[in-house]
Amino acid sequence: MNTFKKIFMFVNVDWFFYSHRLPIAKEASLNNVNMSVYADISNKSFERDKKDFEVFQSPLTRTSNGILKSFYELTRVLLLIVREKPDLIHAVTIKPIIFLGLVSRLTNTPFIGAISGMGPIINYTSLYQRLRFKVVLIIYRIIFKPQTSLIICQNEFDKNIILENKVCKQESICIISGSGVNLDKFKPSIERSHDTVLMASRILRDKGVMEYCEAADLYRKKYNDQIKFLLAGPIDEYTPTSISEEEILTLCKKNGVSYLGNRSDLSELLSRATIFVLPSYYQEGIPKVLIEASACGIPIITTDHPGCRDAVIEGKTGLLVEARNKEVIVTALNKLLDNHEYSAEMGRQAHQYAKEKFDEKKVIRQHYSLYHELMN
Repeated sequence: MNTFKKIFMFVNVDWFFYSHRLPIAKEASLNNVNMSVYADISNKSFERDKKDFEVFQSPLTRTSNGILKSFYELTRVLLLIVREKPDLIHAVTIKPIIFLGLVSRLTNTPFIGAISGMGPIINYTSLYQRLRFKVVLIIYRIIFKPQTSLIICQNEFDKNIILENKVCKQESICIISGSGVNLDKFKPSIERSHDTVLMASRILRDKGVMEYCEAADLYRKKYNDQIKFLLAGPIDEYTPTSISEEEILTLCKKNGVSYLGNRSDLSELLSRATIFVLPSYYQEGIPKVLIEASACGIPIITTDHPGCRDAVIEGKTGLLVEARNKEVIVTALNKLLDNHEYSAEMGRQAHQYAKEKFDEKKVIRQHYSLYHELMN
């Protein structure tokens, strides 16, 4: 008789878990695992199928805190792990990785840290930010020194940063290409339009929202004023580069972009889009939305930036452009919108690429293989 193992997954906030890690948790019982998910519970409502896992309020808040509050949260996490004795801890994003990684060392618990992009810690412009980067590296070296600790990265850039800074040995790091995509849900549509451009992301400055809106206005003035430009995504007030609802509505109205707000029907939006644009310069793993757009057979315009460029084969499944440059977005848009055969073939290759590299089932198998390897 197989004994079920106990895995605790810690994620910064619940909506990120449901959008990026839910399929892994839903396969828990099939892999002889009891999965408990800890996240900062937001006020958002989710359709939850939790027969294979449970979701709890995390002892960790999403945002950074002072030293005393951080010590309090670390103590609560330590007591939780000592009491419940999980067989493995899987932490996602920087704060859970640091707190649970340290606790795993104290309790000798196997640990996986999933880095969804090195994030703002490597974009230091001040002495404080540089010092913070150095401190994080020191903590990471402590966490990932044991053979029972493992790092999951989504792209080569992050992997190289980790290895160059001697955070861990080569054999303690694994690349899994993104969060995967459900190919039954995200698939090409025969009813695709020829006049709709879509961007979907959190409404952040470094996701390229400003450049997208300005490029939309410039394209219509220069080439074709009949093309529709859509923008979908949630306001994220907890992120320093967030754009307020009032500001995004003003920006979209000024540039002729339809802001759709936060949408749960992304697969339907993608099925109608002609081109998908993500001019991001945010430090992330592999943007899930690029994988989903590829699966839907949509040609992509995105930046030659870590994470984004890992989701695209330049000239075959999409076009890579310079970040922070609306003119190059306009040029890429014209190249695709002016040649339907070229963009259609690019879309076909994008779908095939998603099937080969980003299938959600493959990503799930990779995770459970790592889980059982560490626990055994």
